[in-house]
Amino acid sequence: MRRPRGHFRRGRRAINEVIGAVLMVALTMVAGVILWSFHVNQTPVAPTIRFSITTSESVPAWGDPTDCQPVGTWTYPLNATELAGNGYGEWGNLWYNQCLNGVSGAFSPINATDITITSHTPANIPIADITLQFVCNNASSLGGRTVMLSGSLASMIWFPGVTTQAAPNAPHLGYCGNFDAGNWSGVPDLLPANGALYNRFGMFEPLSQNFSQLANGDTFVVYLHEGGWPITYLCVAVDAGLYSSWDCPSGLAHTPQLDFDDYHGAPPWCFLSPTACVIYLTYTGTPATVLAEIPVNTLAPARQ
Repeated sequence: MRRPRGHFRRGRRAINEVIGAVLMVALTMVAGVILWSFHVNQTPVAPTIRFSITTSESVPAWGDPTDCQPVGTWTYPLNATELAGNGYGEWGNLWYNQCLNGVSGAFSPINATDITITSHTPANIPIADITLQFVCNNASSLGGRTVMLSGSLASMIWFPGVTTQAAPNAPHLGYCGNFDAGNWSGVPDLLPANGALYNRFGMFEPLSQNFSQLANGDTFVVYLHEGGWPITYLCVAVDAGLYSSWDCPSGLAHTPQLDFDDYHGAPPWCFLSPTACVIYLTYTGTPATVLAEIPVNTLAPARQ
């Protein structure tokens, strides 16, 4: 006896529907795996900063003990009482505590410009990942481009009136054209070429002592060379027994002098054209980005 044709077709169609459903589920799972396997990584967004420039500042020559005298009223050259006594005498002991190992002394003022962060993105930018470079483009025997200073902001931190010593990894000054800004110009026995610390040029002043991240208000202070200023007390320190007699050049009295033992600030020829000298702030993370390019001639020129 023959089976009804309709029953056979209905059973076959039901099986096909089950197979189709299983295949659909399998295809959905495969598609999900493929989509998951091929997800797109978003490229990190480059950070940005905005800043303001404040000119005609007068700030102490922090970090240079020879440009400091002890607090008090002194008449130079010092008298025998001020030079005599235990250790280095009255002036020398005060200078040692207030200027060399402290920051409570009267540091000589010098002309400066402030570069202050006013806004930045993202909110968290490690200052260890921001490098400041002072580049000189004038032709020289060293080539057409020299770097006078290069270091992270974190390595150039200085809190005025608080910090007494530079960080162990603090950068030193190099060349600007043929000029060796790092040379101890008057007394080469004390400091070799390229040995002067960054704080003869400037320093990074975070807004707060929680300084691991960049904050609005953080400032880099740039000293500007003033034709011999600030005042140095090195010859007085020699008179007080703090340095050797040959550290004060022959012919100079043991009194305060225009600074001769090291160089402070951006060289005056950097103000002659927009391309002569440039300050770069660069983010060294991912992606590496030039945050700012500041021609030095946009800063206030040094007073001569």
